[in-house]
Amino acid sequence: MAVLYEDKHVVCDEDALTIKRYYFPLGKKRIPYADIRRVDEKRMGLLTGELRIWGMGLTPIWFHLDMARPGKDRCIVIDRGGFVKIALTPDDHETVLALLRERTGRSQAA
Repeated sequence: MAVLYEDKHVVCDEDALTIKRYYFPLGKKRIPYADIRRVDEKRMGLLTGELRIWGMGLTPIWFHLDMARPGKDRCIVIDRGGFVKIALTPDDHETVLALLRERTGRSQAA
């Protein structure tokens, strides 16, 4: 299977997104593009994920392990239809956002 994008946080291949360091202690989560209902881009602030290294705070958004997240200001939020959403902070935000939108045909509602 051809890898379209890979960094230390995520892998986008032809069929799915794999999030590295999702589960404790370092387990991966693979999500087929067909399971993704919505892809949003969000700004992060002090209370909305910027300082969250791993896990979930007061909002139902799960963040994978990323020690560099405090230096980032945006995340990509994946909605699979459940209560908890998934936030990604890849090294190349724009490339991963474009790939997810292209592969899923989904984006933030206008």
